[in-house]
Amino acid sequence: MSLASLKSKIIEENFFRPKWYSVLVNPYFINRFTLFTAIKKFAIETNPEAKILDVGCGIKPYRELFHSHSYTGIDIAGGGHTDEAKMVDVFYDGKNIPFPNESFDTIICTQVLEHADDPEVLAKECVRVLKPGGRAFFSMPFMYPEHEIPFDFRRFTRFEHERLYKKNGLADFSIKQTTGFFGTFAQLFVVFTFESITFRASILKALLSLFIFAPIQAIGLGLDYLTNKSGPTMDYVVTVKK
Repeated sequence: MSLASLKSKIIEENFFRPKWYSVLVNPYFINRFTLFTAIKKFAIETNPEAKILDVGCGIKPYRELFHSHSYTGIDIAGGGHTDEAKMVDVFYDGKNIPFPNESFDTIICTQVLEHADDPEVLAKECVRVLKPGGRAFFSMPFMYPEHEIPFDFRRFTRFEHERLYKKNGLADFSIKQTTGFFGTFAQLFVVFTFESITFRASILKALLSLFIFAPIQAIGLGLDYLTNKSGPTMDYVVTVKK
Protein backbone atom coordinates (compact mmCIF):
# COMPACT_ATOMS: atom_id res chain seq x y z
CA MET A 1 0.00 0.00 0.00
CA SER A 2 1.40 3.41 -0.99
CA LEU A 3 1.84 6.24 1.50
CA ALA A 4 -0.97 8.19 -0.16
CA SER A 5 -3.31 5.18 0.00
CA LEU A 6 -2.45 4.60 3.65
CA LYS A 7 -3.11 8.26 4.48
CA SER A 8 -6.45 8.09 2.65
CA LYS A 9 -7.38 4.90 4.53
CA ILE A 10 -6.55 6.46 7.93
CA ILE A 11 -8.58 9.58 7.16
CA GLU A 12 -11.53 7.51 5.93
CA GLU A 13 -11.49 5.29 9.03
CA ASN A 14 -11.30 8.17 11.51
CA PHE A 15 -13.81 10.41 9.75
CA PHE A 16 -16.45 8.03 8.37
CA ARG A 17 -16.05 4.97 10.62
CA PRO A 18 -14.64 6.55 13.79
CA LYS A 19 -13.56 4.58 16.84
CA TRP A 20 -13.72 6.15 20.29
CA TYR A 21 -10.12 7.35 20.03
CA SER A 22 -10.88 9.21 16.78
CA VAL A 23 -12.09 12.06 18.97
CA LEU A 24 -8.42 12.91 19.50
CA VAL A 25 -7.89 13.78 15.83
CA ASN A 26 -11.34 14.37 14.34
CA PRO A 27 -12.90 17.83 14.93
CA TYR A 28 -16.13 16.48 13.38
CA PHE A 29 -16.20 13.49 15.71
CA ILE A 30 -19.62 14.03 17.30
CA ASN A 31 -21.37 14.34 13.97
CA ARG A 32 -19.52 11.42 12.38
CA PHE A 33 -19.61 9.09 15.37
CA THR A 34 -23.31 9.48 16.14
CA LEU A 35 -24.26 9.02 12.48
CA PHE A 36 -21.94 6.03 12.12
CA THR A 37 -23.47 4.44 15.23
CA ALA A 38 -26.99 4.76 13.80
CA ILE A 39 -25.97 3.29 10.42
CA LYS A 40 -24.08 0.45 12.10
CA LYS A 41 -27.17 -0.48 14.12
CA PHE A 42 -29.25 -0.52 10.92
CA ALA A 43 -26.61 -2.67 9.18
CA ILE A 44 -26.58 -5.21 12.01
CA GLU A 45 -30.34 -5.58 11.64
CA THR A 46 -30.08 -6.04 7.85
CA ASN A 47 -30.39 -9.52 6.35
CA PRO A 48 -26.99 -10.58 4.93
CA GLU A 49 -28.83 -11.91 1.86
CA ALA A 50 -30.42 -8.53 1.14
CA LYS A 51 -29.94 -6.68 -2.14
CA ILE A 52 -28.78 -3.23 -1.04
CA LEU A 53 -28.94 0.10 -2.86
CA ASP A 54 -26.79 3.00 -1.63
CA VAL A 55 -28.35 6.22 -2.96
CA GLY A 56 -25.79 9.02 -3.21
CA CYS A 57 -23.06 6.55 -2.33
CA GLY A 58 -19.99 8.76 -2.79
CA ILE A 59 -17.00 6.64 -1.71
CA LYS A 60 -19.28 3.99 -0.17
CA PRO A 61 -17.93 4.70 3.34
CA TYR A 62 -20.38 2.29 5.01
CA ARG A 63 -20.08 -0.62 2.56
CA GLU A 64 -18.11 -2.82 4.95
CA LEU A 65 -20.83 -2.58 7.61
CA PHE A 66 -23.15 -4.65 5.44
CA HIS A 67 -22.39 -8.34 4.91
CA SER A 68 -24.45 -8.64 1.73
CA HIS A 69 -22.67 -9.57 -1.50
CA SER A 70 -25.18 -7.47 -3.48
CA TYR A 71 -24.38 -3.82 -2.81
CA THR A 72 -25.04 -1.24 -5.55
CA GLY A 73 -24.02 2.40 -5.30
CA ILE A 74 -25.56 5.20 -7.38
CA ASP A 75 -24.68 8.88 -7.45
CA ILE A 76 -24.94 11.92 -9.67
CA ALA A 77 -22.14 13.19 -11.87
CA GLY A 78 -20.66 16.40 -10.52
CA GLY A 79 -22.15 17.99 -7.42
CA GLY A 80 -20.08 18.71 -4.34
CA HIS A 81 -17.46 16.01 -5.05
CA THR A 82 -15.42 15.10 -8.11
CA ASP A 83 -16.50 12.01 -10.03
CA GLU A 84 -13.02 10.54 -9.66
CA ALA A 85 -13.48 10.47 -5.88
CA LYS A 86 -16.69 8.44 -6.09
CA MET A 87 -17.07 4.65 -6.07
CA VAL A 88 -20.16 4.55 -8.25
CA ASP A 89 -21.67 1.52 -9.95
CA VAL A 90 -24.25 3.57 -11.87
CA PHE A 91 -24.51 7.33 -12.39
CA TYR A 92 -28.03 8.75 -12.47
CA ASP A 93 -29.80 12.11 -12.77
CA GLY A 94 -30.52 12.53 -9.04
CA LYS A 95 -34.26 11.96 -9.47
CA ASN A 96 -35.06 8.82 -11.47
CA ILE A 97 -33.43 5.73 -9.98
CA PRO A 98 -32.46 3.55 -12.97
CA PHE A 99 -33.87 0.23 -11.71
CA PRO A 100 -37.25 -1.52 -12.03
CA ASN A 101 -39.92 -1.46 -9.35
CA GLU A 102 -39.24 -3.52 -6.22
CA SER A 103 -35.60 -4.28 -7.09
CA PHE A 104 -34.01 -3.98 -3.64
CA ASP A 105 -34.52 -5.32 -0.12
CA THR A 106 -32.66 -2.48 1.57
CA ILE A 107 -31.87 1.15 0.77
CA ILE A 108 -29.52 3.55 2.52
CA CYS A 109 -29.55 7.25 1.70
CA THR A 110 -27.24 9.13 4.07
CA GLN A 111 -26.79 12.92 4.04
CA VAL A 112 -28.25 13.18 0.54
CA LEU A 113 -31.74 14.70 0.74
CA GLU A 114 -30.36 18.16 1.62
CA HIS A 115 -28.51 18.12 -1.72
CA ALA A 116 -31.29 16.70 -3.91
CA ASP A 117 -32.99 18.90 -6.52
CA ASP A 118 -36.35 17.46 -5.43
CA PRO A 119 -36.27 15.38 -2.23
CA GLU A 120 -39.92 14.37 -2.60
CA VAL A 121 -39.26 12.83 -6.02
CA LEU A 122 -36.15 11.06 -4.72
CA ALA A 123 -37.99 9.68 -1.68
CA LYS A 124 -40.81 8.46 -3.94
CA GLU A 125 -38.26 6.74 -6.20
CA CYS A 126 -36.65 5.02 -3.21
CA VAL A 127 -40.05 3.67 -2.19
CA ARG A 128 -40.70 2.53 -5.77
CA VAL A 129 -37.55 0.38 -6.05
CA LEU A 130 -37.93 -1.02 -2.52
CA LYS A 131 -39.54 -4.44 -2.22
CA PRO A 132 -42.65 -4.92 -0.03
CA GLY A 133 -41.38 -5.61 3.48
CA GLY A 134 -38.05 -3.95 2.59
CA ARG A 135 -36.32 -1.46 4.88
CA ALA A 136 -34.69 1.90 4.19
CA PHE A 137 -32.42 4.21 6.16
CA PHE A 138 -32.37 7.98 5.58
CA SER A 139 -30.32 10.62 7.36
CA MET A 140 -30.22 14.38 6.98
CA PRO A 141 -28.54 17.23 8.85
CA PHE A 142 -30.64 19.57 10.94
CA MET A 143 -28.32 21.84 12.95
CA TYR A 144 -25.24 21.77 10.76
CA PRO A 145 -23.34 24.43 8.77
CA GLU A 146 -23.74 24.72 5.03
CA HIS A 147 -21.50 22.24 3.24
CA GLU A 148 -20.68 21.11 -0.32
CA ILE A 149 -21.48 24.70 -1.25
CA PRO A 150 -23.41 25.64 -3.37
CA PHE A 151 -25.17 22.24 -3.39
CA ASP A 152 -26.70 22.44 0.10
CA PHE A 153 -30.36 23.36 -0.25
CA ARG A 154 -32.44 22.59 2.86
CA ARG A 155 -32.99 21.24 6.39
CA PHE A 156 -36.09 19.29 7.56
CA THR A 157 -37.72 19.25 10.98
CA ARG A 158 -38.91 15.89 12.32
CA PHE A 159 -42.42 16.85 11.21
CA GLU A 160 -41.34 17.41 7.60
CA HIS A 161 -39.65 14.01 7.64
CA GLU A 162 -42.87 12.48 8.94
CA ARG A 163 -44.96 14.26 6.30
CA LEU A 164 -42.59 13.19 3.51
CA TYR A 165 -42.73 9.47 4.32
CA LYS A 166 -46.44 9.40 5.10
CA LYS A 167 -47.09 11.12 1.77
CA ASN A 168 -45.34 8.24 0.04
CA GLY A 169 -47.46 5.62 1.77
CA LEU A 170 -45.05 4.64 4.56
CA ALA A 171 -46.67 4.27 7.95
CA ASP A 172 -44.03 2.10 9.65
CA PHE A 173 -41.12 4.43 10.35
CA SER A 174 -38.95 5.72 13.18
CA ILE A 175 -37.41 9.22 13.44
CA LYS A 176 -34.57 9.72 15.92
CA GLN A 177 -32.08 12.39 16.88
CA THR A 178 -28.35 11.73 16.77
CA THR A 179 -27.51 14.38 19.39
CA GLY A 180 -29.09 16.75 21.88
CA PHE A 181 -28.31 20.35 22.84
CA PHE A 182 -24.92 19.72 24.42
CA GLY A 183 -23.54 17.51 21.65
CA THR A 184 -24.88 19.88 19.00
CA PHE A 185 -23.46 22.97 20.71
CA ALA A 186 -20.08 21.31 21.27
CA GLN A 187 -19.84 20.18 17.65
CA LEU A 188 -20.88 23.53 16.19
CA PHE A 189 -18.36 25.36 18.40
CA VAL A 190 -15.54 23.01 17.41
CA VAL A 191 -16.39 23.10 13.70
CA PHE A 192 -16.58 26.90 13.66
CA THR A 193 -13.26 27.25 15.45
CA PHE A 194 -11.52 24.59 13.36
CA GLU A 195 -12.71 25.99 10.04
CA SER A 196 -11.79 29.54 11.06
CA ILE A 197 -8.11 28.57 11.19
CA THR A 198 -6.25 28.77 7.89
CA PHE A 199 -4.92 25.60 6.27
CA ARG A 200 -1.33 26.77 6.81
CA ALA A 201 -1.83 26.45 10.53
CA SER A 202 -2.16 22.65 10.33
CA ILE A 203 0.08 22.08 13.38
CA LEU A 204 -2.12 24.41 15.42
CA LYS A 205 -5.20 22.51 14.22
CA ALA A 206 -3.67 19.20 15.31
CA LEU A 207 -2.81 20.55 18.77
CA LEU A 208 -6.26 22.07 19.20
CA SER A 209 -7.90 18.80 18.10
CA LEU A 210 -5.94 16.84 20.68
CA PHE A 211 -6.01 19.13 23.70
CA ILE A 212 -9.09 21.38 23.24
CA PHE A 213 -11.55 19.94 20.73
CA ALA A 214 -11.38 16.35 21.99
CA PRO A 215 -12.33 17.23 25.62
CA ILE A 216 -15.10 19.57 24.47
CA GLN A 217 -16.62 16.88 22.24
CA ALA A 218 -16.30 14.19 24.90
CA ILE A 219 -18.05 16.41 27.45
CA GLY A 220 -20.78 17.28 24.94
CA LEU A 221 -21.52 13.61 24.30
CA GLY A 222 -21.45 12.85 28.02
CA LEU A 223 -23.96 15.59 28.79
CA ASP A 224 -26.15 14.42 25.92
CA TYR A 225 -26.21 10.98 27.51
CA LEU A 226 -27.19 12.40 30.89
CA THR A 227 -29.96 14.56 29.38
CA ASN A 228 -31.27 11.86 27.01
CA LYS A 229 -30.35 13.89 23.91
CA SER A 230 -32.88 16.63 24.64
CA GLY A 231 -32.79 19.79 22.56
CA PRO A 232 -31.80 20.51 18.94
CA THR A 233 -30.01 17.76 17.05
CA MET A 234 -27.18 17.59 14.52
CA ASP A 235 -29.04 15.08 12.34
CA TYR A 236 -32.26 13.17 12.07
CA VAL A 237 -32.07 9.48 11.17
CA VAL A 238 -35.15 7.77 9.78
CA THR A 239 -35.76 4.05 9.32
CA VAL A 240 -38.77 2.96 7.31
CA LYS A 241 -40.38 -0.33 6.29
CA LYS A 242 -42.46 -0.70 3.14
